Amino acid sequence: MTPEAPPPPEREPFYSEGNAPFGPEAAASVERSLSALRDPDDALRILQGVKENGAAFAAFLLLADTNLADLEIIDRFHESYADAWEYFAQFRHDVLEGLGWLQALEKVMSEQGIPDDHLTWNHAAIDKQILDTYDVVHLDGWWHVFNK
Repeated sequence: MTPEAPPPPEREPFYSEGNAPFGPEAAASVERSLSALRDPDDALRILQGVKENGAAFAAFLLLADTNLADLEIIDRFHESYADAWEYFAQFRHDVLEGLGWLQALEKVMSEQGIPDDHLTWNHAAIDKQILDTYDVVHLDGWWHVFNK
């Protein structure tokens, strides 16, 4: 339940529609954050962030640079939160798709007659670049992604 590197590549991306669950790891994150605070107003802001944003906010509390006593902590969360994915492979797919790489490769393969099984992605290199660009927290089985 800390920021971490992605798991080894999965076979096929699969995405479950819906919100990330607020499970025991999210609850522990919130408890730990609340216990570190001395000002009740800071605690109320944390609780409001959790009420509005659920597990995503609990993941945000785990980032090393999150200031728990920040008067604008909820705004900081909204500025940095990208989304949550149940599988890191789906997030990787969405990044590659957003960059246009999947479409470009598909076009070249089609134009050149390259069989589907002849080219593979270097997931380790792609994941390194993703982790250089985003903060990622794995919490209760979901990958929460934040812009750095």
